[in-house]
Amino acid sequence: MSLSSLLSIARSALITHQTAIGVTSHNIANANTPGFSRQRLTLQAAPPLRTPAGTLGTGVTDAGVHRARDTFLDAAVRRESALLGGSTLTRDLLTGVEQLFGEPSGTGLGVTLDGLFTAFSDLANDPSSLATRTLARDAGRNLADRFRALAQGLAQTGLDATEQLRDVIGTLNTALGEVAQINAEIVGAGGVNRSAADLADQRDQILDSIAGIGAMRAIPRDNGTIAVVLGDQLVVDGSFSRQVELRALAGGGTGVAIVGTTTSFDPGEGRIRSLTTYLNITLPDVRATLDQLAAAVVTEVNTIHQTGTTPAGTTATDFFDPAGLTAQTMVLAAPVGASPLAIATGATTAPGDNAIALALAGLRTQGLASLGGATAGEFYISAVGAVGVLTRNAESQSVVSDVLVSNLETRRSSVSGVSVDEEMVNLIGQQQAFAAASRIVTVADEMMQDILRMV
Repeated sequence: MSLSSLLSIARSALITHQTAIGVTSHNIANANTPGFSRQRLTLQAAPPLRTPAGTLGTGVTDAGVHRARDTFLDAAVRRESALLGGSTLTRDLLTGVEQLFGEPSGTGLGVTLDGLFTAFSDLANDPSSLATRTLARDAGRNLADRFRALAQGLAQTGLDATEQLRDVIGTLNTALGEVAQINAEIVGAGGVNRSAADLADQRDQILDSIAGIGAMRAIPRDNGTIAVVLGDQLVVDGSFSRQVELRALAGGGTGVAIVGTTTSFDPGEGRIRSLTTYLNITLPDVRATLDQLAAAVVTEVNTIHQTGTTPAGTTATDFFDPAGLTAQTMVLAAPVGASPLAIATGATTAPGDNAIALALAGLRTQGLASLGGATAGEFYISAVGAVGVLTRNAESQSVVSDVLVSNLETRRSSVSGVSVDEEMVNLIGQQQAFAAASRIVTVADEMMQDILRMV
């Protein structure tokens, strides 16, 4: 081996171990940087030189900078993050519905509904009293106001959920564009193994930040880029990204679709599905249940009230406006709203006739066919209980997913995280290797001086 070959080997060793020291120093500097993955310069023997005397080594080189990253753990973290994001958001949405109902409390719909029957019972005890008539009218008005307030509150939660869905989709689209941009930068940098590890970390951080939005999978490509699949739709491939949009479904409801396509798609578990499920299923069901209760109360009260006679002798009158058969439209009948004397307490105008008031008070314990045989109070308790069950289920799923995500992130950190102690050990070894390569240069120089002195 010539002296020039010896110097070449020393040169490659110096450059390679200097690069390794730089990578180790980079790790130490980013030990506390969120999302940073430990990097290693992969060393390998340089291609050998074939000579008539045999094959001779030519030193050391590197195969690029590699990240300590487990793609299976990444996929597991994102999968569980989607479940966590969806269940947490579902819990929050349903908690908001529970707070609207305000049960149990002294101001909830259940107490207000019971207050109407109590007012009818008091009216039956003193049908000729203007004060008890006024209280009965006010109880009816309070109940109608409470139904309308609940309906308006539920409608507002729907508007809020729709706006939140738009924000989530906007965040998703921005992130997908950033992933595509980083893919292009990685290709421009020579691939993920050539000084692009930090870019790959940035890309993974973006994917982690939006993992709770939907079922997202990253598919690695040979050139260091990734493809991203959301649900069953390819949304990023290389430097190309597709945008997601909010779309009204043909059969009613709200969904999401890829811009430029004709059909919607299911993004899988995550915040998008949680919001669309709330808008398309949960909220309509709760509103329908509330409307069913309001219609039953209006219909049953009016049916009995129409058989009575007011003090003025008027018959076939309504207590509630018969057109207001939804929670949003429930109001007192105009005559009752104008005067408590429009309330019928008996079948006749005879003093003390309280037959109608008694029948109205009896609705408290009467099973109603329109409510499946349940009383109005039982039906309401069942409806509130159903929301509570959904909330508790979402809460349980959220707790389980939170534990799983925490455990998976701990495992991932053990793989990708930086141990300063370990890096310091590596740094000492790399320093010694660099010093040894420097010694080769010194030896080669001494050999060259010896040759020159021989001339």
